[in-house]
Amino acid sequence: MPSKPLRVLVVDDQDSFRMSLEIALSISEKHEVTMSDSGEDAVEKLKADTYDVILLDYKMPGMSGLDVLAWMHENKIDTPVIMLTAAGSEEVAVEAMKLGAYDYLSKEHIEIDRLPLTINSVFERYLYRREMNRREREELEMREQQKDMASLQMFQHTVNSIGQFVNNGLSQLSKELANAEARLLPSVKEEGRQAFLETFAALKQEFDVVSSGLKSMLDLTALVSQKLEGIRNPSDEKPPAS
Repeated sequence: MPSKPLRVLVVDDQDSFRMSLEIALSISEKHEVTMSDSGEDAVEKLKADTYDVILLDYKMPGMSGLDVLAWMHENKIDTPVIMLTAAGSEEVAVEAMKLGAYDYLSKEHIEIDRLPLTINSVFERYLYRREMNRREREELEMREQQKDMASLQMFQHTVNSIGQFVNNGLSQLSKELANAEARLLPSVKEEGRQAFLETFAALKQEFDVVSSGLKSMLDLTALVSQKLEGIRNPSDEKPPAS
């Protein structure tokens, strides 16, 4: 349990009952108690402040305890709630649990001397559940990252394979282009020689542009591959020399 007192909000429309709970929780000095006499007032307090545990009466004039729970759910306030019910209100307790209450107590059978232990137990369960949820989110994010990594690796491998295939084809085409120029040049008439050379020069220039673009793409895929390998197998960083 935390060393500082737990902040407890007690919500009940009966003055005497609220006072008895406040006295019971204040004796040990392990609980900082705030009182609220209605559901509407509890909502205003929850808008303005945060609490560790809430003791919430089910049956109150106006806004009931279930209404407060529903409001908390809608506003993503996950403070653990102990619902206070009347005897024979099991259906109400079940509904409260569905709305996110951690526990319920029958007001007629509350053991005042054990109430601090009950509150502490509920808060510990809340902390445990929150930690489990955090770990589940981290594991889910890790699995999603691994899936994205696998997809990226497959894409990188495909691009690299196609790039290598095209690069080999361009290399062969470059040789054939040079051979064709050398083979055809002697048979070209003098008046057409200049145009012939300019045509082949333009073809070579276009070829060089394509080759340069392909090389840049292959260099980029190689860089991506290195980054992916670094992410999968991060090297241990050496501490800086003192």
